[in-house]
Amino acid sequence: MTAPNTLTLEHNYDVQSYEPRPDGRVSITSVCNYLQDAASRHADSLGFGLHDLRQSGHFWVLARLHVMMDRMPGFGEQVRILTWPSENERLVALRDFLIHDQNGLIGRATSSWATINIETHRPDNPETVLDAKFIPNHDHSIVFPSKAVTRLKHGEHAAGIEARRADIDINGHVNNVKYIEFCMESVPLELIESHRCMGLDIQFRTESFAGETYQAICSQGEPDNGMETFQHALTRVSDNREIVRMKTWWSQA
Repeated sequence: MTAPNTLTLEHNYDVQSYEPRPDGRVSITSVCNYLQDAASRHADSLGFGLHDLRQSGHFWVLARLHVMMDRMPGFGEQVRILTWPSENERLVALRDFLIHDQNGLIGRATSSWATINIETHRPDNPETVLDAKFIPNHDHSIVFPSKAVTRLKHGEHAAGIEARRADIDINGHVNNVKYIEFCMESVPLELIESHRCMGLDIQFRTESFAGETYQAICSQGEPDNGMETFQHALTRVSDNREIVRMKTWWSQA
């Protein structure tokens, strides 16, 4: 439901039986899917969603996403997402999120979105489609931890990935959340079995398509706030182009 006086949207998501991992909790990619859906619903309701932008010759591209969770929900629980447009910067529009379970706040997220011109394939000023009157006077839920995600050139662990047709979104590109899944393929199995990813900061560098192959690499970083961290990179094999770079935070499961 959108509240016109505050320009926010709240939407509930029931955790489905196919979402939890072997530890009984959803993965962070499920949370990112909720966020992506809530952002789309709200943009549509305010008049700058997918179909509105097509009429003006634009489309949204997610440039960066930062999520930090205190708790992951499990099967049978309900997650409530609160979201709002939070700021227009020079070439991106920011959107923030608060994530709740039945007992209260369990996570925070922020994101930046580029307004891409269909003809030039370059970003236009976000004010072209998102008027400042749609940005409520709210504090940011969380801020990006750095100016940019650190690039990883050489990884301790690697995995080969190929994008499938099922990975493609409505714009014909590989879906944003799929890139997170691709990066996770290089994480050592022993970490996956003993820890749970509680946070990520992912920066999207360029688009890619079905049938393309990548190398996912990662290396362990310095502990942060009592959690293990990993740096990630996803590179397209055909031209060695960096597709995404990411940092993740892991706590004991």
